[in-house]
Amino acid sequence: MTARQRILFESSNRHSRTAAWFAHYDVDGATAHCMAALSRGDDIALVGHSWGSDAALRVAHQLNGTVGLLAGVDPVMRPGSIFSRASRRPDNAALVVHVDAKPRHIDRSDIVKATGVVLGGGVADAYRSADVMIRTELNHWAFADMMTAPALDGVSLNERIQQADWGVPRTRAG
Repeated sequence: MTARQRILFESSNRHSRTAAWFAHYDVDGATAHCMAALSRGDDIALVGHSWGSDAALRVAHQLNGTVGLLAGVDPVMRPGSIFSRASRRPDNAALVVHVDAKPRHIDRSDIVKATGVVLGGGVADAYRSADVMIRTELNHWAFADMMTAPALDGVSLNERIQQADWGVPRTRAG
């Protein structure tokens, strides 16, 4: 079990929830899973790490129901995505969280991330204008630690997922 799967599985077990993990390239599988969950009346939290944040945005844009929480964990857009509809905040996202890793000591994972950010055109508008920004000094590979890093209000992404009281999408003009 990967760190991503473990943190989501442990979180879901404490609150009688289910969690599913999809590779960044399986947007269709993640979308189908979320559509089925919405049809059952389940709350949806989409969490994407690196290129997975691009996939999470794409899934959110394809759903007709509310995405209670949409999070980009050290997000990296796929090449070309930054200029597409997928970059903007989905109208159905109630809460958007951006976890940003700015490590003190850069390692190989951070170089890969920087390359991806340059090739992808930057950080998606949805994450740049997130409702909650969590800044960390972690390296790009440290997903599990980023999930538990606190925001300025002391609440981590993992704790926000556990709250499952994200509200309804806010109304935006234009």
